[in-house]
Amino acid sequence: MVPGPGWRTALLALTLLVFPTLPQGSAFGAVSVLNSPHNLSASGGRHGKHGVAFAEEQRVCIFCHAPHNTSTVGPLWGRGLSAESRYNPYDSTTLKATPKPDKPTGASRLCLSCHDGTIALGQFVGSTITNSAVMPWDANPTNNSNLTTDLSNSHPISFAYSAALASAQGELAFPAALPAKVKLEHGVLQCTACHDPHNYEFRNFLVLDNNASGSPLCVACHKNNGWPTSAHNPAITPALASACMSCHYAHSAPEPARLLQSKREEDNCLHCHNNTGGAQQNLKQLFDPAMHRHPVDLTTGVHDENERLPAQMAHVECVDCHNPHQANAGNMPLASPPFINGPLAGVRIDNAAGIATKEYQICFKCHAGLNSNKFAGISETPPNRVIQESDQSKRFDGANPSFHPVMAQSRTGNSSLLTTLQSSMIMIYCSDCHNSEQSTRAGGVGPSGPHGSRWEHILIARYDMPLVTATPPPYAAGLYDLCYRCHYENFIMVSGSGFVNGLVNEHAKHVKERGIPCYVCHDPHGVSTQSIPPATTKNNAHLINFNRDYAASTAIPIPSYSSTTSPKSCNVSCHPGGIRTYAP
Repeated sequence: MVPGPGWRTALLALTLLVFPTLPQGSAFGAVSVLNSPHNLSASGGRHGKHGVAFAEEQRVCIFCHAPHNTSTVGPLWGRGLSAESRYNPYDSTTLKATPKPDKPTGASRLCLSCHDGTIALGQFVGSTITNSAVMPWDANPTNNSNLTTDLSNSHPISFAYSAALASAQGELAFPAALPAKVKLEHGVLQCTACHDPHNYEFRNFLVLDNNASGSPLCVACHKNNGWPTSAHNPAITPALASACMSCHYAHSAPEPARLLQSKREEDNCLHCHNNTGGAQQNLKQLFDPAMHRHPVDLTTGVHDENERLPAQMAHVECVDCHNPHQANAGNMPLASPPFINGPLAGVRIDNAAGIATKEYQICFKCHAGLNSNKFAGISETPPNRVIQESDQSKRFDGANPSFHPVMAQSRTGNSSLLTTLQSSMIMIYCSDCHNSEQSTRAGGVGPSGPHGSRWEHILIARYDMPLVTATPPPYAAGLYDLCYRCHYENFIMVSGSGFVNGLVNEHAKHVKERGIPCYVCHDPHGVSTQSIPPATTKNNAHLINFNRDYAASTAIPIPSYSSTTSPKSCNVSCHPGGIRTYAP
C-alpha cells in the first residue's frame, strides 16, 4: 500500500504521542503541555496549584491520547467519560440560549473526563498506574480544578453561540466579532473557547491573558451596556484591574446564578464598599443592624436579575437599585429632580426591560403597585393613618389635593421654603429626605442614598415621631431638622402660617406649647384620591391625614379636617367635644 499524502503529519503526531519527553526548549516550547499542569508524567508535577504527577508513567500525552484502541469521541481519545445524565448544567433566568444546555458535549465532555472528579487521573487506555487519585478539589474557587458533575456554578458550556443568541441576549459579541483565539466548536461554545489544553502561556490554559487589566477574555464575549464608562471598569477606576473577576468566578462560584463570588448578594458589593475605600465608599456601616436601613441581609436567594416587577416577594438587594455594569460618576453629586444621576444608571424598572430615567421609578420597583404592602412595615411601623396607602405612586400623584413634589411640580408659591430654595425647588428627590445623615447630601462626607441612617425611616435628619405620652418633650427646632432643611421655621411658627385663629398661630400652639409632633396631622408623602377611602380637597389639603393613635377615639373613630368651610374646622379627639373651628 502506498502511503497517502498526509502520512508524514500522521507519523509526526504519533511520534509526539509515544515519545513526548523532549527536553525543555524543544518544539514543545516553554509554555507547552510539557511545562504545564497537564504534564502528569514523572517529569511533571512542577506546575499548577497542586503539583500532580505519577512516577509510574514517563509519557506525557498518554493521559489523554493514545495511538491505538482509542475512542471515537475525540482525537485519539484514550480516556473514559462520565454518563451525560450525571451532569447538572448551569442555568439562570437571564441565559437566553435556545435550547438551554442540558449536558456537556464535544470538547467540554473530554475536558470533564478529568475535571469532573469521577475518573481517576491515571485511568486511561493501557495504563498500569494503580493510584486512584482524581482531580484535586480546593475550597478556593481560583485554585479548584475539580468542577464535579454539578456545573450549575460554572460558566455555561455546550450551547449554540449564534448571532440570534447575541441579538436576543443584547450584551454579547456577535460570533463574527470574536477574537481569533476565542474559537467556537462548530458554532457551539465549549471549554475550548476560553481554554487551550495544550498552551499554558497565560496560566490556567487561557487563550487570552485574563489577568491583564480589565479581564480581556471576559469582555471578548461580554459587551455589557454602559461598561466603557462604568465606575467598575478599570479604564475609569484603575484600582479595579481585575474587573469582572472582582465579583465573579468562572468556575465553582458560591452563588451559581451569574457566578457571583458570595452567596449573600450584598456581600459581593460590600467586600469593596467598606471602610477600605474611603468615607464615600463606606456603605457597610450603613447596613449595620443597629441602623434604620434597607435590610439587605433579610433574605438570601430571593432576588433574581430577571424577576417580575413590581417585585412580588419582600426583599431588597444592592442590585435592585444599582446596575453594577453601568453605575458611573456622571451628574455627581446630583442631577436635577427627578432625573437620575450616574450611580443609578441602567436600572431595570419593568417587565419590558424599561430603564429608569427618574429616581422615583427605582423606588417604585418595590414601593408601588399591587405588592407594595409587602414592603411596608418590614423594619419600621407605619403611622396609623385615617387613609392608609402603601402604593407611593398614588401618594405622590399630581392629581391629589396635596403632595410633596416628587412626581409632579409644586403647585404652591413655595413661600414657606428657605429663600435660597423658593425659586429652585420645583421638584424634589425621594433621597432629599430618605438618605444617610452622614452623607454629602446631609453635609457630611459619607455616601449619599437611602442605604441607612440613624433616624427612623432612613431619614436624612431628625423628624420627631414619639409615642403618645402624657408629658411630651419640650419643643426644639432640632426635633424637626428634616422639615427645616427646606421649610423656614419662622414662617411656619410665627409669621406665615395659614393655620391661625385670630392672632394665634395654631402651629406654634400645637407643636411648641402642646408638644404635638408634625406627623400627627401631616402625611408627608401625600394623600391619594385613589385610596379607599379616597382623599378629598376638603379634608386632605395641606397634607392633612391624621394619625389615629393621637386623633381618634371611640367617639371619633375617623378624625377629620375641613379646609373649605368658613370657619375651618377639625373634628378630633384631642379637642374637648371634638370639633374645633378656626378663623380663615
